Amino acid sequence: MNIKFRIIIVFFLLTNSLLAQNIPVGSIDMIEQRSRNEQLLGNGNPFISYTLRPIALDLIDSTQTKANEKLTLKALPIKLTQQYNTFAPYGWNDGSMIPAKGYQTLLTAGLYAQYGILSVQLKPEYVYAANPDFDIFPLTEPDPVRLANAYYLNYTDLPTPYGDQSYNKLNWGQSNIKLNINKFSIGLSTENLWWGPGTRNSLLMSNTAQGFLHFTLNTKQPIETCIGSFEGQIISGKLEGSGLRSPKSQFIIGGVDYELPKSNDWRYINGLSINYHPKWVPGLFVGLNRTIQVYRDDMGSSFSDYMPIFAPFQKKKLNGEDAKNRDQLASLFFRWVMKESKFEFYGESGWNDHSQDVTDLFHSPEHSRAYLFGFNKLFMLNKSKDIYLKVNFETTHLEQSADRLVRPAGAWYMHGIILHGYTNKGEVLGAGIGPGSNLQTLDFSVWQKDKVWGIQVERYAHNMDFYYDTYTDYKNKWVELMLNTYAYHKYGNLGIKANLNTSVSNNYQYQYENREINMQFQLSLQYQL
Repeated sequence: MNIKFRIIIVFFLLTNSLLAQNIPVGSIDMIEQRSRNEQLLGNGNPFISYTLRPIALDLIDSTQTKANEKLTLKALPIKLTQQYNTFAPYGWNDGSMIPAKGYQTLLTAGLYAQYGILSVQLKPEYVYAANPDFDIFPLTEPDPVRLANAYYLNYTDLPTPYGDQSYNKLNWGQSNIKLNINKFSIGLSTENLWWGPGTRNSLLMSNTAQGFLHFTLNTKQPIETCIGSFEGQIISGKLEGSGLRSPKSQFIIGGVDYELPKSNDWRYINGLSINYHPKWVPGLFVGLNRTIQVYRDDMGSSFSDYMPIFAPFQKKKLNGEDAKNRDQLASLFFRWVMKESKFEFYGESGWNDHSQDVTDLFHSPEHSRAYLFGFNKLFMLNKSKDIYLKVNFETTHLEQSADRLVRPAGAWYMHGIILHGYTNKGEVLGAGIGPGSNLQTLDFSVWQKDKVWGIQVERYAHNMDFYYDTYTDYKNKWVELMLNTYAYHKYGNLGIKANLNTSVSNNYQYQYENREINMQFQLSLQYQL
């Protein structure tokens, strides 16, 4: 047995010939999206699911094959993003940046080194935000409405506003240190993760919040077998609170302080993402995501405490699960690529709690459910097939289903014991629209070599769970209509991306006929040394 194991290890070491540099989630050069488009055109690797990110650069760029030298050194691109929000915080999927009005900037640069199977990617991020005040939930609402608002503030770590002074932080950003053995990697990372097929949102992991420190064991490339190919990742990480609170006035209601103190303890998170591409159904990927978090002080020391992702999904098979004070999220997803039609459609359906058993799941599959669905379609615009139009539609629904009338599940990303909710550093780990919200996105973009132009229309319904808990008049719904335009152009080693986003809020902060307009200007520069 030992001899066989040693032979396998030697084989892995000898066949490790690729660089392990990762493409940061949300890279401004849009290289991930372009590669996903190429797969629809029949030019990309058909075994890559694009449901597990960050993606290794060598997977989609054949020029990244490692030479025979033992040591590889490489300067990573310098990136500078500057943005300005005129009225209120806008946007998500922006990593280390915070939800803030006014001016904000992110600067990052770094180095990549690889020696044998060891690689180090050092890519810290510096963020500055002026973070001035903006209008938040009014204190003039009736006490029952204000109590409902305080409840959501108490059971999430989503401070509004994000502190009362300017923000100035340097963090590890998209850094990692790994051992890369053939098609596998193992190591430590602070990179942002994205799990699932969505392009605008993801139910469990996105780059809305700052990346967190985590141990990772993951595939670098699809693992091909006689029944199809697999990709996967297991993480164990450390989630931290923001250390911030919403203004005390939000919690003083009728002369009583309703604020619940949050623990200063960090949270342990264990997660699994795995997907399968059956060899008999070309273009189809199906998979599972699961995360479980717990305060470190509430955590045991057994294997099942460190790796609860391998525990049964059915609560009746878990003795004393409620007493462990753990919070679970899980989702099933699919992505189906039809390159003949230059079309793909995808979906993810998730649950924020265990079902009691299979019967319970069968009777009430919509209990505690959230979902997203979408499609991408390409239309060629010239005979040489190097310019095409891309149409994307995606809908994300986090609002509770009608099952809440007889069996409330609570809003997504919230938990009765873990008062920080499903967050890191004060932002949601999953869909950036936040608890109870819904979003529909329609995006048109034109792609050609080194250039992209796009326009995006969105409808954003803010926290419908709070709205239905609180109001009886349908006129108070807080709904935004957003028009976003963007362009990317590469000039030699310099890439430039510009965004102009306009948001019209109807009933801002649920106040009838309170219409507000926010303009966001964003300019990003990326230079490859």
